[in-house]
Amino acid sequence: MIVELKNLNKKILVFGMIVILCCSCQSSDNDKGGWQLVFHNDENGQALYGDKSKLVDAVRLGYPVRIGWGGNSVEHVANTEFLTIFQGEEVFAQINTIIGQAPQIDGDSLKMRFRTQNHWTKIAGTNGYSTGLMTDYFKDTIVGGGTDRYTSTAWYVLYPNKHGEQKARPLWRKESPNWEKWRTKNE
Repeated sequence: MIVELKNLNKKILVFGMIVILCCSCQSSDNDKGGWQLVFHNDENGQALYGDKSKLVDAVRLGYPVRIGWGGNSVEHVANTEFLTIFQGEEVFAQINTIIGQAPQIDGDSLKMRFRTQNHWTKIAGTNGYSTGLMTDYFKDTIVGGGTDRYTSTAWYVLYPNKHGEQKARPLWRKESPNWEKWRTKNE
C-alpha cells in the first residue's frame, strides 16, 4: 500500500510538472511578434479599431509601422519612412516615394501598370488627414497632389518577439507646454 501511494504521488508530481510546463509555454499577447493591426481611424479620426496610445508607444519605441488605405476599388499597404507624433496625441506617417501605378482593365483582364514618369508619396494621420504628392521624375516638377483630404487609415506595427510592456517616454523636450499634461497622465 505504501509503494502504491509513492507511485501515485510520483504520478501526481509528474502530471503537475507537465501542467506547469505547458502553462509556462503559453505565450501572452505581449509575447507575440510580427505585424499587428493596432489602430484604424475613419476619415474623421475616430477609432474604428484598437488603441491610438499603443501606436504612439510603438512609434516612441522605434518599432516599424505600416499604413493601409483604400479607394476606387483598390487597397494599398506601405511601410512608413518618416513618423511624427504631434503633442503626444496624433501620429502622422510619410511613406517612401514610389513609382506611380494604376489598374488597367482590358475586357476580362486586369493589369497593374506603372504610371510613366510619375513618382508619388503620401502622408496620413491618425486624425483622418491625408495628402499626396506626385512628381514627374524626368522634369523634376510637381504634377499633382498636395490636396488636403480625409481618409480612413489602418496602422500596423511590427512587434519583436517577447516585446512585453515597455514604458515609452516622449521624445519631445520637457519645455514643451504638453510635458506636464503627459507626465501627470502617465505617472
